[in-house]
Amino acid sequence: MGKWRYKKEAFLSALVIGLGQITKGESQRGLKLILWFYVAIPALLVISLYLSGILFLAFFIASIFLYPIFWVYSIYDALTREPK
Repeated sequence: MGKWRYKKEAFLSALVIGLGQITKGESQRGLKLILWFYVAIPALLVISLYLSGILFLAFFIASIFLYPIFWVYSIYDALTREPK
C-alpha cells in the first residue's frame, strides 16, 4: 500500500481531533490528542485571561498557535502512521 492509505482516518481526524487514531485502534493516542485539544489548550486560554501584560500576550499567542498545529498534526498522524 501507499504512504497515504489511511484517508478515511485522516478525514475523521479533520472532523474531530484524535478520532482517526481511535478508528485505527490507537485509542490511547487518540484520547491524548482529544484531551490536549479540547481541555489543555482551552485551559491555557483561560489562564491567560487572569494574567496581565506580557504574560497574557505570551500565553494567548501560544494557545492560538497551538490549535492549528495540533489539528494538522492529528490529520498527518492519522494519514501516515501505521497502527501498532
